[in-house]
Amino acid sequence: MGKETKPQLNPKRQRVSAACLQPLLPANTPDGLSLVTAADHHERFVFKLKKAAEREAVTQIFGWDETLQYQLHLSEWQDCKPLLILMDGTPIGSVLLEMIAPECHSNTEQDSRDLPQSYFSRFFLFPQWQGRGIGSAVLGAVIAWSDTDQRPCRLMYLQGNPVGTLYRRFGFEMVAEDSQFVTMVYDPSTQPIV
Repeated sequence: MGKETKPQLNPKRQRVSAACLQPLLPANTPDGLSLVTAADHHERFVFKLKKAAEREAVTQIFGWDETLQYQLHLSEWQDCKPLLILMDGTPIGSVLLEMIAPECHSNTEQDSRDLPQSYFSRFFLFPQWQGRGIGSAVLGAVIAWSDTDQRPCRLMYLQGNPVGTLYRRFGFEMVAEDSQFVTMVYDPSTQPIV
């Protein structure tokens, strides 16, 4: 059983608010979809969501250690609470988009233009809500925000997770991979003008 190692979040990162992303949801967004900031009482819900959405991929790469996974979840939760994805007021998922200033990038995050970037993470939907256009709508808002701010958006996901297909459809390109993680970047400056 391997130990999961992800890059440490820098405390200078700042979460993009629901108020910024909600208006950017595309016109074809499913009715009833909204985003809100998670509150303290949502912590257990978000861990349950992580388990439902990510347990299979984590198990394939690292094996599932409930204690370790809960510790990782708590660390992420304490660093920055995600937004909740709601359908008709009921939480069904989560997402986190953080702004990162150039001086806060690790060496592996640097790009040649030294631009501010964003980091997209904790994007989970309960399996029964997947395949309904909800993830595409949320990702569409993230892309619209990146385009408006002209800020490249970086993400990582576990090897074996089929979400990479969705990210490629939205213009993300793979920039690194190892036996555990795939790193992708969406760069608004390289996207065709529609």
